[in-house]
Amino acid sequence: MISDQVKQDIQTYYSQFLQNRKLKPRYGQKLMIAEIAKSLSAIELDEEAKRVADSPALCVVEAGTGTGKTIAYLIAVLPIAKALGKQVVIATATVALQEQIMFKDIPELQANTDLEFSALLAKGRGRYLCLSKLENVLRENSSQEAMQDLYGLELDDSSPIDKKIYEDMMKALDEKRWQGDRDDWPETLDNQQWRGVSVEHGQCSGSRCSNYNACYFFKSRQLLQQTECIIANQDLVLADLSLGGGAILPHPSEVIYIFDEAHHLASKGLSHFSHFVQLRSSINWLDQAKRLITRLQQQAGSELKILFEKADVAALEARQKLNEGFLLFEQYHSEQMKGGFQQSQHTFDRGVIDPELREICGILYLCFSQFGQALDKILNRIRQCMENQGGEIDSALAESWYPGLGSLQARCEASLMLWFHYANPDANKDVPQARWLTFSQVQDELEISLSCSPILAAEALTEKLWNECFSAVLTSATLSALNSFDFLSMRTGLPETSNFCRIGSPFNFAEAGVLRIPEKGFDAGDGAAHTQAIISCLPDLLLEDKGGLVLFSSRRQMQEVLEGLGNDFRANILSQDDYPKQQLIALHKSNIDGGGKSIIFGLASMSEGIDLPDTYCTHVVIAKLPFSVPDDPIDVTLGQWMKDQGLNPFSAISIPETAMKLVQASGRLLRSESDRGKISILDERLLNRRYGAAILDALPPYRREIFRC
Repeated sequence: MISDQVKQDIQTYYSQFLQNRKLKPRYGQKLMIAEIAKSLSAIELDEEAKRVADSPALCVVEAGTGTGKTIAYLIAVLPIAKALGKQVVIATATVALQEQIMFKDIPELQANTDLEFSALLAKGRGRYLCLSKLENVLRENSSQEAMQDLYGLELDDSSPIDKKIYEDMMKALDEKRWQGDRDDWPETLDNQQWRGVSVEHGQCSGSRCSNYNACYFFKSRQLLQQTECIIANQDLVLADLSLGGGAILPHPSEVIYIFDEAHHLASKGLSHFSHFVQLRSSINWLDQAKRLITRLQQQAGSELKILFEKADVAALEARQKLNEGFLLFEQYHSEQMKGGFQQSQHTFDRGVIDPELREICGILYLCFSQFGQALDKILNRIRQCMENQGGEIDSALAESWYPGLGSLQARCEASLMLWFHYANPDANKDVPQARWLTFSQVQDELEISLSCSPILAAEALTEKLWNECFSAVLTSATLSALNSFDFLSMRTGLPETSNFCRIGSPFNFAEAGVLRIPEKGFDAGDGAAHTQAIISCLPDLLLEDKGGLVLFSSRRQMQEVLEGLGNDFRANILSQDDYPKQQLIALHKSNIDGGGKSIIFGLASMSEGIDLPDTYCTHVVIAKLPFSVPDDPIDVTLGQWMKDQGLNPFSAISIPETAMKLVQASGRLLRSESDRGKISILDERLLNRRYGAAILDALPPYRREIFRC
């Protein structure tokens, strides 16, 4: 239980914020603060300040646009976290929101209240320079061939321009003008240039590195452990959890998480707990690994030589078995897929692998296990040489070897997880993994990619996050589907004890906007006719609008509509295919500000996270209901499993998911209480399919019109 003083503090901070900014209280914002505080205050602690309950206190708040979610959760959570001695980690889905919270919302809150707290942006290891790697790149006796082997195995030759950049970096570090953060470097760096001087987890030797005390990543990590409010992104949080928690961010048991844009958590969870291997690429990688092992073996002492020999034998065995596996998997590349294809897939029914394939995958699991064990022994020996002068190799040489060998081990471990999930069938009672093959052409050669993924993130999130964290708040403008949180709970495994709350938007939807649906002529089931109907109707539909947004579910249809429109109308269109997202929005606003007309053509990524208030967008056109692609391997396997459970996947998955996407897309229209406009959904299924009424009822209460075009 939180004290009365903490409750009073929360009320005081909110009153100060409103008064100093001359704002009126918002009912939804006050309700959100109260719901979060109620959930967190119910947590019972033991003598060590750990939660007593098996499940954390989760507060799930769907709050409509205009609620003021960020200020609400900051004011509610931070005083309670301080009182409990916990840290707050805010996890967003986009960089834009992360930066908005850090550089706008938090300074605004601190400037207008007495609430004092430290805040810091959290970034992954790969965003920071590796001093040891920079020194090695600049070392005169460092040949490019050796660098290629030791640092990533795929680096192109460094150009004179790259060398000049690295020299400039070292000078900036010496002069204290830069702190090794890629985002603070004054010039644009391409990924290849940055990869030459950065490391990922497996390549870093940690406290054994001679530059450990000066390392910018570890300095930032130390600061994070002392910071009261950490602004991260969901990918970084999930990456930390996949490493066991506490590897980058504070340990989950000491954290109150705030997941903003939480409707992304399930899909991001799937991507972080999935596995992937490319067969031909792995064969080539093992060849490169053998060359590195041979090179280092020539410089090693007797004991290391023996270890390198074992690794070499294991790599050779793995390569031979990969060749055998390639021939077996190639059989699934059917004849009808071979004619002029760019990419094709084979999804295993219910995720079940044929016995012959399972056998070779089991062998490959053993091969990669042996290779990984051999690398472990080498790395342990290398660490000893780094710690103790007078080893088989000197500490400086050992340190220069570590990133390349660590990279091998990290890739080996990643491959090992794929082979494990392909070699071992799912238990009958378990939710299955989706398993599929992707065939593609790479430099005129067939590449076969093996993938596996959970079909629901619920189990992984329960194990890694909900069971471990102290508490969490999930919020977004779109968390419910068809007016229920069941869909979210199923996908994310939210505990039954979670507190769910829906807070409506302060906008007067019926007054501010109209939702328009065609009576007929827009049958999305007939692709060609539907596209032609959009081409015929769109110029008249957007005739009176200076700024508009047209959202498509498929790139192909977007391109066909664009090509079919007349030149005069097409001159006003900015396509997502032609510009980066931020540049596209800037051009659109510039055109409107200049008195012109501008229409954005975009895909799913434009249906959220963009802000086009006032005349920048007075009409949102949604080409058709955004049902998922029917051949996605994860969705296919999920549908099969649900049918086996006696459920209808279309009703249980497709319709709720589509309703959520539609709410998100329609949310692009009203961004402030003064905005006005129209939403047109060019899909007659909303009127003539049974599920249409349920989807319409889930949308905000706009005025509705049925029109003919």
